Amino acid sequence: MGFSLSGVGSGFDWQSMLEQLRKVEQNQFINPLEQQKKKQEEILSAWNTVSQKLSDLLSAVQGIKSSGDFDVFTSSLTSSSTVDPESLLSVTVGSGAPKSRFDIQVTNLAKAEKLQSISVASAADPAGWTGTITIEGREVTLDGKSLNELRDEINALNTGSDATGVMAGVLKVADGDYRLILTSEEEGAAGFQFTDAAGDYFSTLQAGEDASFSIDGISMTRSSNTITDAIAGVTLRLRGEDASTTVTLNIDRDNEAVADKIQSLVDAYNGLAKYINSQFSYDAVSKKANGMLSGDAALRSIKNRLQTSLMDQGLFSVGITFSRDGTLELDTDKLQEALSQDFSGTVSQFNDMAQSLQSVLETLTDSVEGTVTTQKRSVQEKIEKLGNRMETLDERIDARMERLKAQFIAMENAMNTMNNQMSGLSQLFSNLFTSTS
Repeated sequence: MGFSLSGVGSGFDWQSMLEQLRKVEQNQFINPLEQQKKKQEEILSAWNTVSQKLSDLLSAVQGIKSSGDFDVFTSSLTSSSTVDPESLLSVTVGSGAPKSRFDIQVTNLAKAEKLQSISVASAADPAGWTGTITIEGREVTLDGKSLNELRDEINALNTGSDATGVMAGVLKVADGDYRLILTSEEEGAAGFQFTDAAGDYFSTLQAGEDASFSIDGISMTRSSNTITDAIAGVTLRLRGEDASTTVTLNIDRDNEAVADKIQSLVDAYNGLAKYINSQFSYDAVSKKANGMLSGDAALRSIKNRLQTSLMDQGLFSVGITFSRDGTLELDTDKLQEALSQDFSGTVSQFNDMAQSLQSVLETLTDSVEGTVTTQKRSVQEKIEKLGNRMETLDERIDARMERLKAQFIAMENAMNTMNNQMSGLSQLFSNLFTSTS
């Protein structure tokens, strides 16, 4: 006989009772654990934020821990004539550059060697050339090949670890006038090694030339227009020729860029300090702590260790002070004054501070035994344990519901049997009374 937990026989909704019993047990046993797990997840999220802000601070610290980190310079170009200095020269100043001034003249730009072929009527049809040409020791057969085919073959030789350094292209001068152009990838008078075929199919389009220039009246040549070895820490890029124009290059320390590095450190520290402060803040109206890490001894220890490390450096003289809430303030005017009066001493003071902070930060952020790592690991273990307990309890509730379901099914079957028996007896008595009558 079919059966439904809807209680057709008994008239009782067993399914609804099972659902209500399950909800009661979930509210009693699982929901409290769910709330605990949610709280631990929020605590873990807070520690992850602390970890990220410590990493941001460590990155800022590592950017000023050595004297070379403050080797930032600014440069300017002025012209002795109406010629725009940028049209003759551009400059990149890097680490190790001196504070200095140089007068530069560009008399000749370096040029790459170029060869052109004789004219042919079509780039796609065979050029009618015979023999071989040699490019940097690599032979190219001409017989039966078009300019396009030769271009592709020559460019294929200019690939990989043994590239020729020679580029090929097809130039259309006019209808029926096509030429193969070979160009050295490198500038300079050395050009590239080339041997023509017997038909003398190629001639010089542009001879390779070295760059000629002078710095402070001293004549120099280089094979490239990019000069990296004339002035220490400075890259010159020659862009135009004008022997009658002198370009004056001024190089000075970029104290604003130095201040930006210090400001980045201050901002990173304040981002961390403000977040920690928010964790310890208290809402007088709700009478509750605002942060998930409120009262956490490890977080308070982190704050104290960083503050102590900074206070020990005596940074007031270089423009850094503590405000009442524990954040830092940077007086840029005072910093610029310190840099102007004693650049090396000021840089050394920041180097010492950065190295001290880095030592503290590395113990806090170490991926194995760091303070934050340990705290996160502990919280993660709590979350896993709560998850396991919830899973176990959920399985127990499922088992209990199955047992109750079986009992309800048995009860419903018994009541169905009893109802059937009662119905049979009632029918029997009815037939007896009808027969007697």
